[in-house]
Parts: sequence; C-alpha cells; structure tokens
Amino acid sequence: MRDAESRSNWVFGLSLVQVILLLCFGAMIIYVTENVEGRGHEPRQGVEETQTPEASLHARLDATAEKNTELERDLGDMTVLVDELKLMVGAKVASKEGFQEAIDNLKRGYSLCQKDNNTLLETSIQNGAETVQVIGDIPADLIAGLAKGDQTSDLDQIVSFIQDVYEYEKDHKCRFNYRLKYATDNDYRKAREVYEKYFYPEKIIRIG
Repeated sequence: MRDAESRSNWVFGLSLVQVILLLCFGAMIIYVTENVEGRGHEPRQGVEETQTPEASLHARLDATAEKNTELERDLGDMTVLVDELKLMVGAKVASKEGFQEAIDNLKRGYSLCQKDNNTLLETSIQNGAETVQVIGDIPADLIAGLAKGDQTSDLDQIVSFIQDVYEYEKDHKCRFNYRLKYATDNDYRKAREVYEKYFYPEKIIRIG
C-alpha cells in the first residue's frame, strides 16, 4: 500500500516538475520567437529606407499617368462633340466667334454676305412714297445699277437693283441686311412684305 502511494506521489511530483519545465520552455520559445521576428522586421539601413520613397514616387507617377490618360480620353470625347456641333450649326471654325456667327445665321436663316458691314440699303416709306439709299459697300462681284451713296425714288431702278442683289444672294447663299424707316402702319406692312423677301431687317424706325 505504501509502495503504491509512494509511486503515485512520485508520478505526481514528476508531473508537476514536467509542467513547470514545459512552462519555462514555452516561455523561452515565445521570448526567442518574438525577438527574432522583431529583428526580422527592422528596416535594413540603406535598403528599405530608400525603397519606401521610391515606391511612393512610382505610385504617384502611376496615378498621374492614369489621370493623364483619363483627361486625354475626355478631351477626345469633347473634340468629337465639338466637331459634331460645328457640323450641326454650320460653323466655319470651332471657336466662340465661329459658333456665335453660326447661331446668328440660324436666327436669320441665311449667312452674312459681308461680315463687317452687311447692311446694304436704307429704305424710307412715308405715306406710300418710297425712297432707297445704298448705305453699304457693294461687293466687287456684285454688278448693280446703284453704288454706295446713291439714292433713288424711281421704282424701276429700285426693282432692278433689288433683283441684281437677289441674284448675288442666291449665288453666294447669303442675305444682306436693310434698314427701314416708315411713317404709317401701311408703310410698315408694305416694306416688310416687299423687302424682307430679299433682305434681313437690321433696324426698323418709325418716323411719323
């Protein structure tokens, strides 16, 4: 009986010793492992310290290149859109002035025959009496019976001049402006019915 108890106590004692040793051994293993791993993560002087800024620079360069590619793609899309809009409105050049001119022409229905001074005639009708004065420059290739500064109340001359101008407008696909001065409502209606078949109204003034 005593032998059995002594053997049991001895086994139990050895078990405690083994547990203590195992705990000590485990603690040593953990200590060594942590120190070794810590040293392994320490940056190597002159290698990883220089790699970090380089990696950051490469990342920034890649981001910039990607942004430039995106901007070039957007610019290409906008160029296509501008070209389509230019074609749609009939603009001669893709500029602010070119689009403004095209929009004005769309409003008029025709392009200008002369860009700088397109107003060719001043028509005055007072109580049915009609007078026409040429106030604009006559294009070199427009052959007409009246010149700049000429004024007439002769209806034959007026009709002949308007016909010459109309042939020029058809050939050049353009329309001159005219200025109207009138006295009565009948004068106003008469002028617009006749002259706006061939001219675009630049200014209308009532003088009566």
